[in-house]
Amino acid sequence: MLVLLVALVMRWPSAVPWAVAVLAGSYLAGRTGHATVDGRAAIVGVLLLLSAELASWSVDVDKRLVSERPLVVRRAAILLALCVLALVANFMLLATSAVSASSGAALATIGTAAAVAAVALVVRMAFRTPRR
Repeated sequence: MLVLLVALVMRWPSAVPWAVAVLAGSYLAGRTGHATVDGRAAIVGVLLLLSAELASWSVDVDKRLVSERPLVVRRAAILLALCVLALVANFMLLATSAVSASSGAALATIGTAAAVAAVALVVRMAFRTPRR
């Protein structure tokens, strides 16, 4: 949190990803040694995404310029939709990784890879720029 605070106070946009990486690393370090899948990981991932987006938004804001209300509402709605999609994707990935060991590690790996590929394809198609 200290790295994120410094990034916000000093208005360093390049430090925001590092702050989120440190936060994610501290969560992973706390999970070391636990054999079970943590259901809260999906929520933690979305909260990390939300904190990164809000921190970047805060660093980008120039107080000398007044943002138009429709633009702020649109940006917040897009952020909310992104968080909901990320939560769904995270739960799908957690569900595939929680496949019982009796079905085999290969099947769990294939399922996880398929879920990641499906989400990547949807995101790519959603943000695809039309050709002129």
